[in-house]
Amino acid sequence: MNLKIIDRYLWTATLQGIVIAWLALVLLDVFFAFISEAEKTNALYTTLQATVYLIYTLPSRFYEFFPNAALVGTLLGLGNLAANSEFVAMRAAGLSIGRIIFSVVKLGLLLAAFLFVIGEWVVPNTDLQARNFKAQLKNKNIVLVGGAGLWVKEKNSIISIGSVITNKQVSDISIYSFKADHSGLESLTEVEYATANETGWDFKKVTTTVFEKLGVKRNRDPSASSINFVDPNILETATVDPNQLSSSALTKFIEYQKRNDIKTDKYELIYWKRFSVPLSAIVMLILAMPFLFGSNRGGGAGQRVFIGIIVGIVFYLANRSVNELGIVYGFSPIVSAFVPSLLFLAIGIIALRRVR
Repeated sequence: MNLKIIDRYLWTATLQGIVIAWLALVLLDVFFAFISEAEKTNALYTTLQATVYLIYTLPSRFYEFFPNAALVGTLLGLGNLAANSEFVAMRAAGLSIGRIIFSVVKLGLLLAAFLFVIGEWVVPNTDLQARNFKAQLKNKNIVLVGGAGLWVKEKNSIISIGSVITNKQVSDISIYSFKADHSGLESLTEVEYATANETGWDFKKVTTTVFEKLGVKRNRDPSASSINFVDPNILETATVDPNQLSSSALTKFIEYQKRNDIKTDKYELIYWKRFSVPLSAIVMLILAMPFLFGSNRGGGAGQRVFIGIIVGIVFYLANRSVNELGIVYGFSPIVSAFVPSLLFLAIGIIALRRVR
C-alpha cells in the first residue's frame, strides 16, 4: 500500500471540507458585520467605504474562525469517506486507525504553522490598515503609521505619539510646534508619558526645546499640564487593540506596561493565545476523528456538521470563559490560554482510545 497516496487522498478530502466550512462561517460573519456597518453609514462613511473596511478585516475573520472550520470541515470531508465505507476498505487493506489519524495530524501541523503565520504577520498588518482607514474617515488630521504609533495635526503643531495604550493613556510623545507664519520650527516638546484627566492631560517627564534666533533653550520638568495636546476623544479611533499587534510588538508592549507598573495579564493572555490558537486547530482535527470511526459513521453530512457546530460552540464558550475567569481571578495567562485546548485534546484522545 502506497502511504503517500493515502495521505494525499485523506488530505484532499479534509482540505475540501475545511475550505467549504471556512468560507461558509466567514461569509456568514461578514454578512452580519455588513448589516452592522450599514447602520453606521452616513455622508462621510458610505456603503462603499464600509465594504472596503470589511475587506480589510477579512484575514482577521478567517483567522478567528479557522479552528471551528477545521472541526466542521473534517467532519464534512472525512465524513463522506466514512459514510461510503472507505475507511472500512482502508482498514481491510491493512491501514490501522492510528495511521489514518497520524496522517490527519500531519496535515494539522501544517495548517497550524499556516495559521501562526497568518496570525503573526498578515492579521496585524491588515487590521492596522482597517484601523487607519476608519480613523482617517473620522478625523482627517490623524494618521496611524504602524503598530501603536500615530501622527496628529493639531493647529500649528504636529504631534507624534509612539504608543497609544488607551484613549486616556499615551507615551513617547513628540510635539513639533511651528511658527505662525510657518517659516520654521518654534519648539519641540518631548513627553515620556501622559494621562487624561477631567480637564485635560497630565504630562510626566517633559523636555521642552525652544528654537530662538540667538540659540536654543532647553527646559526639563518632572510634570506639566498646560501643553497643547489632542482631545482624548480623538484618540478613541487610534486606541491600541492588542489583538492587532504581532508577538514581538506585544512583547515590547508588555515590557513597557511592566516598567510603568501597569497590569499586563490581559496582554500576556493575548500573547499566549497566538500560540494556543494554532494548537486548537490540531485539537479540532483530533476531536473530529472519534465521530468518524464511531457509531456516527453511517450518519449523514447534516448530522456530522450539526455535531461539529455543537462541539465548536462548546469549545468557544469554554475558551472564552476560562480566558475571562483567568483575568478576573488572576490565573497565569499561559494556563488560561492553553487549558481549554489541552482539555479538549484530552477528551479527544480518550474518545479515540474507545474506538475499535
